[in-house]
Amino acid sequence: MKTFKNIALTLLSSTLFFACSSDDDNNTTAAKTNANVTFDARVGNADFALDTPYTINGTSYQFDGLRYWVGNVEFVNTKNETVAFEDSYFLMEETKAVAVQEGDFTYPAKKRETFGLNNLPVGNYTKIRFTVGVDAVYNDNLSLQAGELSQLNGMTNISWMWHTSYIFSSLKGKNTTSNQAIKVETGLNANFRTVEIMLSTPFEVKTNQVNTLGLNVDVAKILDGIDLAATPTVSASTPTVMTAVANNFRDKVFSVKSVE
Repeated sequence: MKTFKNIALTLLSSTLFFACSSDDDNNTTAAKTNANVTFDARVGNADFALDTPYTINGTSYQFDGLRYWVGNVEFVNTKNETVAFEDSYFLMEETKAVAVQEGDFTYPAKKRETFGLNNLPVGNYTKIRFTVGVDAVYNDNLSLQAGELSQLNGMTNISWMWHTSYIFSSLKGKNTTSNQAIKVETGLNANFRTVEIMLSTPFEVKTNQVNTLGLNVDVAKILDGIDLAATPTVSASTPTVMTAVANNFRDKVFSVKSVE
């Protein structure tokens, strides 16, 4: 009888072990696929385009460049689990050619609104987080590289600090009402911001389909509350205004456009 009990216990333990192993294997081999995130630049309800006049808060503006860093992308699923793409820096931009390193190199004109993410687990996601800017680890040491970070893209600046650092966001153009050039930039570690967006319709990520989350980027909201007549150039020399612009990126600029 004792031998029979021992055999039964052994079989039960083995069954539980293999069941647990099977569950673990399922967790570690969960299906993964690719997804796209699109940042559609707008000015209110109008599509953003270079050299096109827009009226914002009663003033006419025309832009010749919009650029900003998106990084550290995270998705939160319906189980409140976070999938993080650490050090995932992407340069979103719509710009003319940019002279880099005192004209020694020209960064070509580009329009880039979409980036892809590999190996996103299938499932339903209710939230996306990302940062605007470059975190201190890389901002303070440009010899370190992550994602698309590079000194050869015209998004670094030696005039703000004694060492070179990244420009987090840049909007350039002119006030066509007064014919005054404007430049609205953010940077410096204190202005690194994390954006969190709730998705009222879950982002359902599946295999064998194109998974795309679309976000609106309202350029007018970058300038919300900013008096560009008084401060046509926003930079480290105008820290209070720069912080206000960084907060606009965090709180006002981005919204959900579509979930596909």
